[in-house]
Amino acid sequence: MNNRKNAYTEVYTILQDLDEDEYDKIPPEVIEAIEANMNKEYNYELDDELQLKDQPMLPETKAILFNLFRDYLATTEQKAKIIRMQNEERQKNELKKQQMYSTDVFTNRQKENFNKPNNEKIQIVEYKENIFRRILNKIKSFLRRK
Repeated sequence: MNNRKNAYTEVYTILQDLDEDEYDKIPPEVIEAIEANMNKEYNYELDDELQLKDQPMLPETKAILFNLFRDYLATTEQKAKIIRMQNEERQKNELKKQQMYSTDVFTNRQKENFNKPNNEKIQIVEYKENIFRRILNKIKSFLRRK
C-alpha cells in the first residue's frame, strides 16, 4: 500500500518535469487522482544528470508511467505497437499456464479406463427385507385376513 502511494509521488514528480505540451495531453482528472493518492511525506527528486530510464524508481512507478504513456502520450503507431506487444505477451502467458496446468491428465486417465478390457464380474445383489419389516408385514397380512 505504501509503495503505491510512493509510486504516485514519483509519477507526480516526473509529470511535473514534462514539457507543457506533453503535460496537457494527460487529462486533469488523472493528474488530480495521482495527486490525491500520493504520499505527501515521501520526497522524490529527479537527477538532472540521468535520463528518465536510468532514474531510480519503484516498479509500480514504471507501470503507472507506462500506462500513462500508452494511453495519453504515445503516437498512434506507438500505441498500436505497444498493444500488439502486450497481446503477444498475454498469449505467451496463457500458453505457459495451459502447459503448467494441463488438463490432459484427466482426459488421458478416462481414455485409459475405456481402453482396458473389463474382466471383472459384478454380482447382482438380492434385496432382502430386514427382520423388523418382515415381522411387520406378517402382522399386517394376518390382520387383513380377518
